[in-house]
Amino acid sequence: MQRAKILVACQDRAARQRLAETFRFRYQTVAVDDGWLALHLVNTTAFEAMVIAERLDSLSGLDVAVSVRESHRNAEVPIMLVARAITPAIREMVETGVVDRCVAEGVETGAFLFEFNSMCGERAERAWGALDDDVARVLGTARRSYNRVFAATTADVPFDAALLDEVATHLVGAIQGGRISAVMGALQSHDDYTFVHSLSVAAVLAFFGKQIGIREGDLRIMAQAGFAHDFGKRVMPHAVLYKPGPLDTAQMVVIRRHAAAAGQILRCSPGIPSEVINVAERHHERLDGTGYPHGLAGAQIDDLSAVAAIGDVFSALVDNRCYKPGYAPEEALRMLGDMAGPHLEPAYVKTFTEVMHDTGFASWVAPPRESSL
Repeated sequence: MQRAKILVACQDRAARQRLAETFRFRYQTVAVDDGWLALHLVNTTAFEAMVIAERLDSLSGLDVAVSVRESHRNAEVPIMLVARAITPAIREMVETGVVDRCVAEGVETGAFLFEFNSMCGERAERAWGALDDDVARVLGTARRSYNRVFAATTADVPFDAALLDEVATHLVGAIQGGRISAVMGALQSHDDYTFVHSLSVAAVLAFFGKQIGIREGDLRIMAQAGFAHDFGKRVMPHAVLYKPGPLDTAQMVVIRRHAAAAGQILRCSPGIPSEVINVAERHHERLDGTGYPHGLAGAQIDDLSAVAAIGDVFSALVDNRCYKPGYAPEEALRMLGDMAGPHLEPAYVKTFTEVMHDTGFASWVAPPRESSL
């Protein structure tokens, strides 16, 4: 499958190269420095998204953006404008829909990617309205709940337990009604990694639970735990959470705080089941005691947290990230097997692998494989 194209129109060569590197695992980048050439491409090539700088040779990026909206081929494509300054005129362009997002030149990469992913995610969400009710209900409820969680930036703001249960109820209903593959297929078009990963883990845990005979009430607990396990990432700085590359040692220290922060958020939220709180705090604990945040080992890790760790690792392995392509499902399952024993519970890994392989669910979680052609 050929990767979708993104147009990067920017006068500064170093900035063009930096953006191409940032998008290398998600898009095939078409980079230009000339406004008229950008317009030619707009009229002859289909793009998934555009990043247009205000400064371009021969024609302003502002004029290019206006012309895009008048084009036939790319009129609905999301546009990120990179401006010298966010002026009232540019704010008006955003408000009237000429461009979807605007950032200032020199913005930190993590903040840029947050805005870009939000922009593309909103486009995906608009498409959800055309899906059947059962699928759209799962995705819409999950997105609204996720937005509510991440509207806060500290760990002391509680979350409504009823919203979490609503997400779980609709998700379990989709699993039992045979609609989960459609949910996962639509989800993979969204660009907010933490949201996609959270709902994917929720689906993996609930589907796995159903296959091994867990009763419906406990399936909802599993779905809640999967969806809430990364709530602590709301306290993470964008520079860390959206860094387009591996984290350094200091950044790893920061990101590891998300597990304890998730526990804090859920503990101050009345009505959240204790099992859900445990998973949020313990999904990075490992059998040999090398995990975090508490270095728990062996029997100190409850069964649901041990299973959630497997679902979390599997989803992370198959996911496309801005700094790595996802592994194919079979390769991810093999890698899980390599982690069994020292890090993950062997019996659960074995059963999980069998379920994912035999049902085909592993391929539903993984985004489409993309070629580099």
